[in-house]
Amino acid sequence: MQVRVKLLMLLCTLFLTILCCGVGYADTHPACTGGQQHEFESHILKLNSEESEGQVENVCTLCGYTYIEYLPATGHHFGDWRVVEERPESGIRIERRECQGCHRGEVRTVRIELPSPDSDPAQEGESGINRMDLLLSASIGGVWGCTIAVLWYNSLVLNWYKRESSKALNRR
Repeated sequence: MQVRVKLLMLLCTLFLTILCCGVGYADTHPACTGGQQHEFESHILKLNSEESEGQVENVCTLCGYTYIEYLPATGHHFGDWRVVEERPESGIRIERRECQGCHRGEVRTVRIELPSPDSDPAQEGESGINRMDLLLSASIGGVWGCTIAVLWYNSLVLNWYKRESSKALNRR
């Protein structure tokens, strides 16, 4: 009984999936009336760019079947930011970058920190604990933790062995 119910549910699910989703392919075309297979000739209707999608019309040379293919927008491909102007008195720097395809530019303003007169430039980048010190201390802690765990486990095994050995000696 259970097998029939499960099989029926599976078939119903499959049937609903076929009805709702449709079984087919996105690029299927009706059969060509002029020959075995379509032979398409493409014509660009609208060229895709960085900001807009393009359109290509495909026409079968045998039967005249036509469909339009949409090409996605390519998007901008900007290069690196380059300093255009630096104004240390106001604490800003102006940077610009260009799209490599259409040469559209973007401009941004970046705040720059001015060094204070009483700070030592040699000490600016150093902190009390660097990343390697932290990794070293963590790895040493991990080694000690594992060592303690192994010693504790070995002591349990050793105590068990002593108990079993003494039981075996008492039986003789």
